[in-house]
Amino acid sequence: MTVATPARLWQEVDAALAAMPANLTAGSDGADLYEAYIWSIVLAAATHEGATIAFKDRDGAWPSLFWFRTQPSGIFSRAHNYCHAEIAFTGCPVLEAHVGIYVAGRSQVKHECDVAVLYQSEATTCRQEGVHPRSGKVLLTVECKFYLNANIGIDLGRSFLGLLHDIYNGDRFFVGSRPSASVGKLLGKHNKEYELGLSPLDPHLEQRLQHAFEKTFRDFKSSWT
Repeated sequence: MTVATPARLWQEVDAALAAMPANLTAGSDGADLYEAYIWSIVLAAATHEGATIAFKDRDGAWPSLFWFRTQPSGIFSRAHNYCHAEIAFTGCPVLEAHVGIYVAGRSQVKHECDVAVLYQSEATTCRQEGVHPRSGKVLLTVECKFYLNANIGIDLGRSFLGLLHDIYNGDRFFVGSRPSASVGKLLGKHNKEYELGLSPLDPHLEQRLQHAFEKTFRDFKSSWT
């Protein structure tokens, strides 16, 4: 199958940013762009469910340059002025959508979340106190695997299942750029959320994942309104 090039992924990210300048470009690493692409689908899902989206930097200001993480770090990191999307539904606690942050599992071990949506109140506390968000305050996470040529091996699926034992609350998704019958069978057997072969080149799979994210936001709204 054909996998979307980094340049094609950038088109989707750029559209989500409404042409706001960013540290990522069409020439950036494909894995970084894939995470940002999945993040853009999260934002599309939230918007479709009625959310207002605002881009914010670490200090809560509207950024002039949207800085994505290109390696995992604490939500409190000041290595760069990392940015996120603020997601606001009427009558509900405000959420934040991040790329590449660590989350503390119930074992207190930190785990990388390629894409994470969490309560803003939790994010604010963590930035102030220099700690990782608690998994119970994370609404949605996505494990993103970008491969142009190599296959997505079964060990990645098993690793994801192991992660779920420690970060168990909320909706957790496994998404990959290439299909994998073995990983799909494994995750399907365990009734886990996944989408394989996902890219902008397959609008059907893209829409299916967006609908899954919309369900997460729908359920979130219903619990507060």
